[in-house]
Amino acid sequence: MDGTEQGAAPKGIKRMFPTLARDDRLSLVELFEKSAKWNIDFIVMMGLATALAALGLMQSSTPVVIGAMLVAPLMSPLIGSGFAIVQGNINLFKGSLKATFFGVLSGLLISLLLGFCTLEYEPTLEIMARGNVNLLDLLVAFLSGMAAAYSMGRPDLFATIAGVAIAAALVPPLAVIGIATASGIFWLAGASAVLLLTNLIAIMLGAAVIFRCLGVHGSLSGEQGPLWARRSFMALMLAVGMLVYPLAERAQKQARLGQTRPHTYPASLKVRQAIQDRVDEESGVEVMAVARVGIEPDHGINIILVSNRDLSKSLPKELDRIVDRTLQENIKVRVVALQGRVDDYLKEIKDIQDAKDANKAKADRKG
Repeated sequence: MDGTEQGAAPKGIKRMFPTLARDDRLSLVELFEKSAKWNIDFIVMMGLATALAALGLMQSSTPVVIGAMLVAPLMSPLIGSGFAIVQGNINLFKGSLKATFFGVLSGLLISLLLGFCTLEYEPTLEIMARGNVNLLDLLVAFLSGMAAAYSMGRPDLFATIAGVAIAAALVPPLAVIGIATASGIFWLAGASAVLLLTNLIAIMLGAAVIFRCLGVHGSLSGEQGPLWARRSFMALMLAVGMLVYPLAERAQKQARLGQTRPHTYPASLKVRQAIQDRVDEESGVEVMAVARVGIEPDHGINIILVSNRDLSKSLPKELDRIVDRTLQENIKVRVVALQGRVDDYLKEIKDIQDAKDANKAKADRKG
């Protein structure tokens, strides 16, 4: 019987991977039924992990974000889903999907709550980074799913699952969805949702591929699994295939433009609002940017205004006093005035970038 069980894996793969014995597969089923189950423990750990991730992202604290990844229980139901598809275990599959769905939902509610409670916090670089999803994120998630499945299938490697949880980074994008939605930054919430969906799909597919290589199969004779399992596997492959092109295009664009390294950072919401309120009193004057420059203790605030007329001489001094009063300290304030309209400058910047992209694409075609 052992020979037929191990025959479930393709012969070429069998020579490379030691397949799992029947007892090992049964142990995995028991493990997933316990760890991928929606219960009070899952709820508590999911809530704590999301809260930690949200607070860590708001503070740009990498250790806190890593801790949230380790605490999050989402990896188990995802790997359990991949295992259930390969084995044809419909009950485990439904249970794992249920845990995944409600885990994501509870995490989203927690992040929304924290987002509404901390509206005065500006999006940090850690938060904004979750809006730059590309093909590399898909590859990371796919390989993470493979690594997690392989480590869970080999008892000697089970300790490495913690490292896989860090690489997968499931909870940070989930936390960003709630934070960005609460702050009204809907494009960032959408991009983070795409990143989260990419991670979920790719991890399940990667786990299914590895478990198939390890000889996991619902039939002792090695026949194909049930129809729902085959369709689920094909759906995962189709979803990944649909994500490849747009994510690859984004990766190419980011590689062409280079890594984002801001020269300035957004000023606090209170400072921006105070400046905006004063500028609104001036006819024909718009605020283009309010940014922090430099590092403490020599940091300052740059204010870029766009106007269709000359600014009043008193406005820069008033803005300086407004910043000092808002921050309750003496800050260097520099006011720069540009002639025209904000929309005209933004359009000009976009046109320049589009021209660069077009020239690059033309050069690539010739090459």
